[in-house]
Amino acid sequence: MLSGLKTSAVVLVGLLLGFLVSLPVAWYGVRRGADGLVSNVEKAVTTVEGRQQAMADQALRLQPVLTRFDVTRESDLFEAVQEQRSRLAGEAALRDKLERVQTLEEALLRVERLCEQSGASNARLAHWEPYREHRRVWEKQKRLLVREQFELQDQVAELNGLLGRWPASVLLAYKSFGALLRGLFGDVFGNVAYLGRWSLDWVGYWARRAAALRGQQAPPDPPKWDRPVAELAEAYLLPLNRPVFLADAPLPEDDYNELQFTHEAAADYADVELGTDKAVLENRHAPKDYVAPSSQPQKTVTYNGVN
Repeated sequence: MLSGLKTSAVVLVGLLLGFLVSLPVAWYGVRRGADGLVSNVEKAVTTVEGRQQAMADQALRLQPVLTRFDVTRESDLFEAVQEQRSRLAGEAALRDKLERVQTLEEALLRVERLCEQSGASNARLAHWEPYREHRRVWEKQKRLLVREQFELQDQVAELNGLLGRWPASVLLAYKSFGALLRGLFGDVFGNVAYLGRWSLDWVGYWARRAAALRGQQAPPDPPKWDRPVAELAEAYLLPLNRPVFLADAPLPEDDYNELQFTHEAAADYADVELGTDKAVLENRHAPKDYVAPSSQPQKTVTYNGVN
């Protein structure tokens, strides 16, 4: 029996030491991974910001073009673009930048709608070459912007997915390793002490109640205890709000892969997968009933009559 107790003690000590060694390694590794995902989000935000700033320049250059053709309504849209692009350039925090890229995109889309309506109502403006050049460049920029905004949404979703999975959700809920230890073990010790005091108080209450009932006196009031609330620790990293963008456009032409058709293609071509394999000639063999032409002896005609 004593040998079994020694074995159990050794196993428990080994588990405790393994836990104490692996916890700092896990905490450090999860933090490095989260930092890498945050860096990816920051790069994606920088890319979207650069594209939106270029489109803001193009939108502001459109204003004198519309004024030349007496389109002066909704001039406050261009002022909104100037204000939002300035606020975006002045933001340093990642969360604030995520909010600003959404508001600047909305301002740019309002200018785009004004441009389209002006061209539809004014034939001279619609056929003017600077206006048409603006529309071509804008369409290309918008397609690239939509692709980059999709990439930003994917990066944010990947970061939030890490923060929502255990054990990363626990390890990243504390800013320092000491706070992590206090959060994991502080509540255990606090709850044990609370249960001990609570139990002793109730034991004394039942003893006083029994004595009061025996002496035909009013029983005492039962004890009232409030469970201790754990101290809120500052988290190392919190989930980001997923950005919601309104722009919609086809992908750029260079993003479309070649569609390969074979004899085994599905009946519904919407189910055909896109690939990047090189085109291969599939009709390399002739049909079964095909007969190759072969040489035949030439038949000549002999004329014996007198010409």
